[in-house]
Amino acid sequence: MNDEPIGALLETAEEAARIAGAFLDERWDTERARHTKGLRDWVTDDDIEAQGLITDFIRARYPEHAFLTEEEDSTLPAAGQVCWIIDPIDGTSNYSRYVPLVCISVAAVAGAQVLAAAIYDPVRREMFSAGAGLGATYNGAPMAVSALNEPLEALIAFDWSHVEPLRSGLLPRLGRIAPRVHTLRAVGTAALTQAWVAAGRLDAYFNAALKPWDVAAGALLVREAGGRFTDWEGKPWDPRHHRESCLASNGHLHELLLSLLG
Repeated sequence: MNDEPIGALLETAEEAARIAGAFLDERWDTERARHTKGLRDWVTDDDIEAQGLITDFIRARYPEHAFLTEEEDSTLPAAGQVCWIIDPIDGTSNYSRYVPLVCISVAAVAGAQVLAAAIYDPVRREMFSAGAGLGATYNGAPMAVSALNEPLEALIAFDWSHVEPLRSGLLPRLGRIAPRVHTLRAVGTAALTQAWVAAGRLDAYFNAALKPWDVAAGALLVREAGGRFTDWEGKPWDPRHHRESCLASNGHLHELLLSLLG
């Protein structure tokens, strides 16, 4: 059982994301040192430094908490009552090419529940955040998913997997979805597009293969904003049993999209 006040965790998530965001803002016009982690999978030195800023800040406040981070760090504790799931730069491919579509994602999780989450866009200085049972906010103001229920008016986002078979498998799904909706867009940052679903800017987002740090914050944001967040079988995302496929939506289009993704 977690004893940490959700409001305090939420404040910590927001502050940590802003600290990393300020660093990325300072670094925006500088040269990038980019490295390859795997096929179509890049990391920059700024990913690693931004992650360190986040984890140092949280550890100073909660030294007993655990961490699950995109960039491997053996110095971080792996077990604790609360686990912080962190993506220091979601949209590294964009960031490495100076495309201004990136974000920082920070979530506090205990057991099956995401307690607090913050997704921060440092380029636009936009903070999307939520606490379990507290609702979701955009720069401090309440936000909600769209009320749209007409597929032909829907703006839908998706992203490509790094893995070739999953990429090929996505093509027939796009062929089924595209004629039914207004448009499909690949933005290149999973967490930020999930935040945009929560804010009502997009009506849905889907991806075949994501890691926990890509979805932990977004799952809470979308749910607290009144939407749905599941895998492609319709099962709600659970941090204890991560499934890589995801569908985030305003709820009204969810069943239709599940049938087209299946």
